[in-house]
This record gives sequence, C-alpha cells and structure tokens, in this order.
Amino acid sequence: MSKKPLKLDPRVMRTRQMLRDALVELIHEQGYEKITVQDITKKATLNRATFYLHYRDKLDLLEQSSQEILLDLVESMNLSYSREETFDIHSEQPHDNFVYLFEHISQNAKLYKVFLSEKNMPHFTSRMQEVLLDFISKGMYNMQPDDQQLTIPREIAERYFAAAFLGVIVWWLEKDMPYTSKYMATQLLRVAILGPYADNPFIK
Repeated sequence: MSKKPLKLDPRVMRTRQMLRDALVELIHEQGYEKITVQDITKKATLNRATFYLHYRDKLDLLEQSSQEILLDLVESMNLSYSREETFDIHSEQPHDNFVYLFEHISQNAKLYKVFLSEKNMPHFTSRMQEVLLDFISKGMYNMQPDDQQLTIPREIAERYFAAAFLGVIVWWLEKDMPYTSKYMATQLLRVAILGPYADNPFIK
C-alpha cells in the first residue's frame, strides 16, 4: 500500500469528507452503479466544479476513499511490532493494536459496512484482507517466530485467520456492533490461540 499523502488543508479535508460521506450514503441507498456525480454533489450540498477539483469521477472518489480509510486503519493500529517486543501467549488481554483495529472500524462503521457488503466493490474487501493479513503475520511472528513450533505451515495459518477475522468483522458490523472493541479483540485472540472449546482435548 502506498505511503500516506501529505496532510491536507482542513478545508480541503472537510470537503473531501463531505463527498466521501455522500458517496457512502448513496451506495447504501441505491447501490454504486446507479450513482452519478450529480447525485453525490447534491447529497454533499456542493457543486460539480468543487467535485472535479478533487476527483476525476465517481470511481476516483471511491478509489481514493478506500485508500484513505485503509491507510488510516493501518496507522491506527501502528503496525510496527518490535522484534524485541515479547507477547505472553497465555495472556487473555489483547494487544492494544488489535483493540485499535476494532475501534477504528467502529468509528467508521457505516463506511466499512457499506464498502464490505456492496457487491460491486470486491477490491475493497481484498485490500482489507491484505491489511489483516499483514497485521496477523506480524502478530504471529511476535508471538512465535519459530516455524517449528507451529502446528501448521505459517502461511496457511495467516491466511486462515485473515479470512476468519474479516468474516467476523463483517458479521459484527451487520449486527450493529453488539460487543465492544475490546471484547471482540479478546474473543478473537482467545479463539486464535485456544480454539472455541472450553475443554480442549488438544491442549494438555
């Protein structure tokens, strides 16, 4: 994923946020394919000239909005695990980065819910999964850097958990986030390490 752009003027940021919010609302109401630039500017109470100062067309707005929100997600999780940092595999407390993931999603719940459920936006889902894969890869290495101590190949475990976490996130959003961010992070950490069974026959 590309580097985050330089910080924009607050007025520019506000305009872009208004256009992004309008896009999300319209996708929710009528689906991406039916939306026009005129629909977006009307919903945002801005004129078309202002829209074209920032974006080429609605696809450009969609692409940049997707890029920006995922860059914000990565930044909020601060994916910079130190090689020296250790993590107690028996701890029931999730790493702060894991909690931040859910907090960021909850703060932008409508966008994530719309972008992850819209049938014509598979690229956002795949990019989101890439972010989760990178997060899980670093987390797994932090907990256990030795491949010989894993029960299955690392690349299989990483992709399994990335897909599973994404599925749980979508479910959480669709259910209007019935659990807190910390609770979700704690439960996913628990199932990732211990599995779903109270009396796990595989753990002695």
